[in-house]
Amino acid sequence: MNARSSWMTATLGALLATASAGAQDLEGRFTLAIEAGTDTEIAGDVLESASGTLIGLPVTIDRRSYRDAYRPEIRGQVLLGYGVAADRELVAKGTYYKVDNEGIAAGQAADADLFAFLSEYEEWGVEVAYRFYLASRTRLKSYLGPVAGVRLTHSMLVTFAVPEEGSSISNIPLYEASTVGVFGADIGFSFDLGENAYVGLETGLRYQTKPTQQNAVAGFETIDDDGGRWSAPVVLMLGVRF
Repeated sequence: MNARSSWMTATLGALLATASAGAQDLEGRFTLAIEAGTDTEIAGDVLESASGTLIGLPVTIDRRSYRDAYRPEIRGQVLLGYGVAADRELVAKGTYYKVDNEGIAAGQAADADLFAFLSEYEEWGVEVAYRFYLASRTRLKSYLGPVAGVRLTHSMLVTFAVPEEGSSISNIPLYEASTVGVFGADIGFSFDLGENAYVGLETGLRYQTKPTQQNAVAGFETIDDDGGRWSAPVVLMLGVRF
C-alpha cells in the first residue's frame, strides 16, 4: 500500500469514527430545540375573482395568490420531542409566523388600475410529528415524517384603492380570526455536536385549510371563497437531547 492509499484509508477511518463517536440512539431521550427560518408560499389564493360596482365604479377583481401578496418572512418555532424507539421520535412544535403586505395590483376599476392592500398575515400554531430516523446511532441523522396540527390565524382586512380616481374603500373584512387545520410532512437532518447538543436543517410541505369567510360586500362574496394555502417552511435548528 503506497503512502497516498494509506493516507486516504486513515482519513476515511477518522471520518467514520467521528460520525459514530459519542452518538446515541433516541429511545427514552427528550429533545428540546429552537428553530428559525422562513416559509415560502407555493399555492393557494388569498383573493378570488369577482366583478360588480365598488367605490361607485364598475370593478373587476382578479384572482391573487398568497405568493402574489406576501413575501417570505421569519418563522420561529420551539420543539419538544421524545424518543419512542431507537429510530422513532414523537415531536410537538409551537410555531409563529407573521408577514406584511405592501399592496398588489388586483384588477380594474372602469379604465383605471385597482390595487389591494391586505392586512398582515399572522398565525400561532401547534404541530405534532412522528419522525422516522435513518442511521439514528450516528452523529449525522436524517429523518422524515408526517405532521398534523392546528393554527390560530388573525382576522384579515383588505383595502381597495384606485389612485387615478383618488378613491378607496378601507378595511373590508376578508377572513375572520379562525382555527384552521394544517397537514404535511417534514424531511431534515441533525448533526450531534457532542453527547447532548446538536444542529440541523429541516424543510417540508404544509397544507393549511381555509379560514372562515366574511362575505362583507354585496356582489363580491366570492373574493374570499378560497383562503387555503400550500407552503414550504425551511428552518435551522439548535437543540439538546437528554
